Amino acid sequence: MQVKKFEAPTLQEAIETIKREMGPEAIILQTKQNRRGFGLMSKGSVEVTAAVSERATEKKNLAERKLPEAYAQKIASAPAGKQADFYESYLEKKIERDKVQLSNGNSGRRPITAVRYADIIDDDQTSAPASVQVRTNDPVVLPQMAAPNHVGNAIEQYSAIKDTSMEAIQEELANLKRLVEDLRRERKRPEYLESDSPLTATDALQEGYELLLQSGVERRLAVPMMRDIARELPVDARADHDSVLDAIAERLLRAVSTVPFFSKNNSGERQIEVFVGAAGTGKTALIAKLGTHACRERQEKLGMIRIQLTAEEGMDPLVVFSKALHVPYRAVASVEELQVALQDMSQCSRIFIDTPGIALRDASMIRALENILKGVSRCRIHQVVSAITRDQDAREQVKAYAALKPGSLMFTRLDETSSFGNIYSLSGRSGLPVSVFSTGRKVTEQWENASAERLTASILNIL
Repeated sequence: MQVKKFEAPTLQEAIETIKREMGPEAIILQTKQNRRGFGLMSKGSVEVTAAVSERATEKKNLAERKLPEAYAQKIASAPAGKQADFYESYLEKKIERDKVQLSNGNSGRRPITAVRYADIIDDDQTSAPASVQVRTNDPVVLPQMAAPNHVGNAIEQYSAIKDTSMEAIQEELANLKRLVEDLRRERKRPEYLESDSPLTATDALQEGYELLLQSGVERRLAVPMMRDIARELPVDARADHDSVLDAIAERLLRAVSTVPFFSKNNSGERQIEVFVGAAGTGKTALIAKLGTHACRERQEKLGMIRIQLTAEEGMDPLVVFSKALHVPYRAVASVEELQVALQDMSQCSRIFIDTPGIALRDASMIRALENILKGVSRCRIHQVVSAITRDQDAREQVKAYAALKPGSLMFTRLDETSSFGNIYSLSGRSGLPVSVFSTGRKVTEQWENASAERLTASILNIL
C-alpha cells in the first residue's frame, strides 16, 4: 500500500491531483486545513493524506503504458468510477490473453528464420516424400497432440502466482483496514457529531470546540452548540476557521442573557438593591464602586444598610465609605430594624443593602437572611460571584442562594482569570442574566454593565 500527502489551495484541486497520480481507487485518510501568513489577506492550503493499494497502482500503470496517449487522456478525464472499471477490465483481458499464450506454448517470441513454416522438415525425417506437394495457399491442418510438459508447468506456475497475488491483495486490504481503524482510534469521532451522522469533523470545528472547553464552557452546552454549527454550515465553511469562529460568536451572542444594573428609572420609585454572595467574592468592593458611580456620575441620593447576622462580625468597611461619600448608613440585625432603616432613608432614590458572606453549607444562616429580606418589598437581589471561583464551587454557591431568589449575577475579579466560559455556563445553568462585570478590588478600578458582546469576545479571546 502506498500512502502520500498532497497539498493544494483547495480541496477540489487536491482531489484532482490524487486522482491523476494515484488513480481512481485511492482513498482519503485525512484532511488538514493549513493557515499560513497573517491578516485577512493571507491564504491557506489543504493537506490531504491518501492511500492506494499496490494492485490498483499496477492496474493503472499497465493500462497507461499500453494505451495511445490520446485515449489515455480521455480515460484520465473520465469519472473515477469509470476509470476503475476500465482498469479492472483491461487487467482481466490481459490475464486472459496471457492464459491463451501459455496454453498455446507461446510464452515467448520465436526467432525469425529464413525457412517457411510449411517447408520445415520434421526432426525424424531426413527429407520430405516426393509425393507430398506443399501448397502454400491451402490452409494448414495441424494434427491433434498433447501440449508439451513445459506448457503445463507454466500454467501451474501462473496459477500459483495468481493465487499468491490474491493472498497478497487480501493481506494488503487487511493492513489497510487496520490502518483506518488505528486512525479512528487515534482521533475518535467528536462527541458533538452523532454516531450515525453523515458529517465529518474538520480541524476548524474541532479547534472551535476545544476553544469553548478551554474557555470554561461546560461540555453539555458546547456539544449542542457545535452540533448545530456543524449541521448548518456549508461544507466549505466547516473547514474554514474564520467561518466556524463567526458561527460560534453568533451563537454566544444569541444565548448570553444580560440585564443592565443602572437604567433610567421612569417610575419615580426608589430602587432597593440587595447584594448577596459567599465570603471572598469582592462583594463589598463592588458595592463601593457602584455607590461611587451612583453618587458622582448619576447624582443619585444613596443610602447604605448593612445586615449583621452575628455579633462576631467586625467593623464594616462601608462605614468608612459612607462617610467619604456623605451618605446615610445603618447596621441592622432583624426585620424590624431593617424596616426602620428604610423608613429613615425614605428620601434616598437608591439604597444598597449589603449582606454577610455565608458558608455554602450554613443553611441556617441563609434561612435567617431570607427571613429578614422578606420584610423588604420591591427589591432587586443580586448574587455576586468571583470569576476565579472553581466551576463546581460557583454552581454550589448559586444553588445555596437560590432560596433568596436572586434576579441577576454579578462577576468580580475578571482581571485575575483567562477562563470566561464559566460565566456563560453559570448563567445558562441557573437561568439568571448577568448584570455587572468588575475588575480589581479597589474602588477606583473599573466595572461595567454586562454585555453579550464583551462576554463573547472574552470567551473567544478576540479582545
